Amino acid sequence: MLFRLIYESRNLLRRPNGSNELLKIIRSAERNNLALALTGALLFDKGRFFQVLEGERSRVTNLFVRIAQDPRHKDICLIEAKSMPERRFPNWSMALIERPLALFEPDSLSGDDLLNFMCDQLAESSGPIKVSVPVW
Repeated sequence: MLFRLIYESRNLLRRPNGSNELLKIIRSAERNNLALALTGALLFDKGRFFQVLEGERSRVTNLFVRIAQDPRHKDICLIEAKSMPERRFPNWSMALIERPLALFEPDSLSGDDLLNFMCDQLAESSGPIKVSVPVW
């Protein structure tokens, strides 16, 4: 059985190095998650991160413990941690969804609603997702 963990945190990345740090996060996640057979997605805006991690329970848990210690974010809040029958991001070691969160109210969404929103955003994107310089 697979395991999924979803959390929210406050983004501490700021100009002028915020874009470079975001690229480092994604490249590191892609490399490390591929080696650990983990998948997921990171929803990002200038104020918050929402991240989904999927895979074997102990690997997801160990990674979350490491992520929680990262100084590039704080105020980590666990939204969901549960077993699941299949992956929602099977083709992404770490998908990046860079969207202004003003488009929806994440505080009122369940874990499933947030997953659906993230999947919809990926489906609507054309081609590879590119990291641009955030507008702060």
